[in-house]
Amino acid sequence: MAKSSKRWTTGVGFAAAATAMVAGIWIVGPQASADETLQLKGLTGIPAGGVVSGMVAIEAKVDGRPDSVVFHLDGPADLTRTERVAPYFFGGDNKGSPFGWDSRTVSEGKYTLTAVASRGSSTARRSVTFTVDQDGGTTPAPTTPAPTDPSKPKLWVTSDMSEPGGETDADDISALAALSVYASKFSLAKVVVGGEQRITDCAGAMTHARNAYGAYLKNLELSSICGLQGGFTTCTASNPWVKNPPATVKALIGAVRAGGLTVLNWGPMTESAGAACWLEHNAPQDVPKLSIISHWTVTSPGFPIDPNCGPDRSACEYVHELAAKNKIKLIELGAAGQKFINTARGACDANVTIPKKGLGVHLNAKYAGITPDFSDSITFLVFLHGGIADYDTNGKGDANFNKAYDRVCAQAPAIFDDLRTAVR
Repeated sequence: MAKSSKRWTTGVGFAAAATAMVAGIWIVGPQASADETLQLKGLTGIPAGGVVSGMVAIEAKVDGRPDSVVFHLDGPADLTRTERVAPYFFGGDNKGSPFGWDSRTVSEGKYTLTAVASRGSSTARRSVTFTVDQDGGTTPAPTTPAPTDPSKPKLWVTSDMSEPGGETDADDISALAALSVYASKFSLAKVVVGGEQRITDCAGAMTHARNAYGAYLKNLELSSICGLQGGFTTCTASNPWVKNPPATVKALIGAVRAGGLTVLNWGPMTESAGAACWLEHNAPQDVPKLSIISHWTVTSPGFPIDPNCGPDRSACEYVHELAAKNKIKLIELGAAGQKFINTARGACDANVTIPKKGLGVHLNAKYAGITPDFSDSITFLVFLHGGIADYDTNGKGDANFNKAYDRVCAQAPAIFDDLRTAVR
């Protein structure tokens, strides 16, 4: 979101019109005149009663210098966005150029978008009703995979990355930079960012991802659960995702049904749970095709918490239950990645210094001590150092925790050399 560079003059004795005489000098501050009526003239970029799909640029046309314009989206998903500087775009802008709102980040269905402009006690509002329908259907059929190198693991990454200073842990900013360094080693079907309900600036998360990694990661997409309250709940027929999954969950379902894909889980397991639940109810024969490698969604020796499980524990527990019943494959690594980062410059004997330029700026987004914390990267590093064929797939992490840590720790000097070389 653009920020205003205006500075309002205030002071004792200044007139209501923000004009005062001080030591013979007139000081004038900008202010809406008393007769400048606040009006919200319309919402452009969206058809009233029509159908919306993909990216759209929705603008509230306002007269009267509002203090803010608040957008409320009501429907199968509820969202609220606030803009304080003109132009007022739902989804934000960069110096007047809209980021756009990606309708694929919400479930399909009927919505009402209301814009409320406010200045002091005055308000003006305008609403428009429309339908989100991406492709005219809601059943995710198996997708035809694009040609890929069969020697490269095919991955789908789910990350809770928010913009720097946002609501989620900055380790995913570092991990995505590390993935960018190793991107040529994999066939990346999709890299989904912003997969957390607490994130408030979803457009900012996607903008940061494109700017930081777009040259390396070609299939970046904003998570459909970004800012979406409620999480996964439970896998029953009453769960609305069973009939109408959010867009990125729907895309994941299609990719899983096509086969040959591994999901790397770097945050809440909401999207994987949504995909598994849909498959259980609609295509049970494809449930065994779901394969996940997850970091720190169980506790490990010396690490008594499970931070990636906490934000959506119902989803986390459901996925682990499926793995325990051998319905899906879940390679749970526990806190192996965090232990690797914590001991990289000690027991693993690595030079952990990475220059702060290029991708190095993002690799250094978070530290554990003085070591850049790209801990979730262990989910793809295990492919490069020993492979995954002999890992347990039942969702229990203790054996995998030690194995993953030992193998990656042994390669720590080479891993940090790779990262340094990439940023020079």
